[in-house]
Amino acid sequence: MQNTDGGWPAFERNTNKRLLSNLAVDGAKATLTDPSSSDLTGRTLEFLCNDAGYTLEDRVVRRAVHWLLQNQESNGSWYDRWGVCYIYGTWAALTGLLAAGLDTGHPAITRAVKWLHDIQNEDGGWGESCLSDTQKAYVSLGRSTLSQTAWATDALIAAFRHPVPAIERGVGYLVKEQHDCDWTQSYPTGGGLPGGFYIHFHSYNTVWTLVALGHYLRKFHPFGMDVDENIARDE
Repeated sequence: MQNTDGGWPAFERNTNKRLLSNLAVDGAKATLTDPSSSDLTGRTLEFLCNDAGYTLEDRVVRRAVHWLLQNQESNGSWYDRWGVCYIYGTWAALTGLLAAGLDTGHPAITRAVKWLHDIQNEDGGWGESCLSDTQKAYVSLGRSTLSQTAWATDALIAAFRHPVPAIERGVGYLVKEQHDCDWTQSYPTGGGLPGGFYIHFHSYNTVWTLVALGHYLRKFHPFGMDVDENIARDE
């Protein structure tokens, strides 16, 4: 399924013809093509390297790493169409590259980490507007969401050997806001048709929060320190 450019598509390989993108049909590029994307490439890399025994010695991994490095935005983020949007793509790319063996000091990693630090909200979470998808630039939601906070926090967990304040603040938000009924917790963070529709996956707030908290505990507190206790101690 790997495309010839080194990335991975969602449904069919090598279906990114310029002719289809230029058809006089509204949304032709989004509906008729299936190009490589940062989230699918990053997630596939993470699976291959963490669970299937692949390394940078394997050509399939090297090609995917090259694709991600070539498609990083100048500000350090990655765009992705299957989730909203730059936070989602950056999380997937970062975790995939780190699983493949890129050093945490690699320029692409440090730029991505800095970008995540720069867009963290005062409450410790992260939140991105669906408008990013049509403007092709990061647009803050002005509020934090659970799923996007989980993605950003999980990316930073993968990038650091020890917990840093941004991680602790992200974990704190996830723990404290898990049962909040605020409108932001039903805000769509799943990608659909850019500018057309987006998806609120009801499981996202729970699933990705559990993934991030699980990685946090396994990496930084393997002996089972209570998260609330740790946050209270740090505060």
